[in-house]
Amino acid sequence: MKKHLCLLLAICIVYSLSSFVTVFDKTYYWEQYNIEITVPRDFKVVKNNKNEFELEGDGMEMFMYIWNQKSVTIDDMDDATIEVAKEMKLQEVDEEESFKNGDFAGYYVEGFKDGDRVMLAGVVDLQSRTNFFVVITFDDNDKEAEKEAIKILENISHK
Repeated sequence: MKKHLCLLLAICIVYSLSSFVTVFDKTYYWEQYNIEITVPRDFKVVKNNKNEFELEGDGMEMFMYIWNQKSVTIDDMDDATIEVAKEMKLQEVDEEESFKNGDFAGYYVEGFKDGDRVMLAGVVDLQSRTNFFVVITFDDNDKEAEKEAIKILENISHK
């Protein structure tokens, strides 16, 4: 009886903890550029064409836009991203960081636009030299959303 009670308690604890953790288990494919992106399971494709790839989830939106300035290298992506942030009129930019993820590298900034928290990332595909921007928007009061946005950037890959 004690074994059954311990097993039941363990199952309840695991189930409870799993409800607090976002599961990244849905992978979408941007066919034109051979790019895969893994996102939380509540995301749905809104647009998938040659120039744009958009997804929406519970309290978050993600937009990927081809920029294709082949003359911009990974060394220039920080300046390019900051320039786009200025053009977008991002306010209170308070986070800036470079990242590398397999065949992708880039630079991201975080700020605010129209009351939403915005993560803007300039990304270079190191294989094809295609570059694109990723914009992820979410509510600033959602503390898990920033972690999810970073996790999304970390999960960009090739199919």
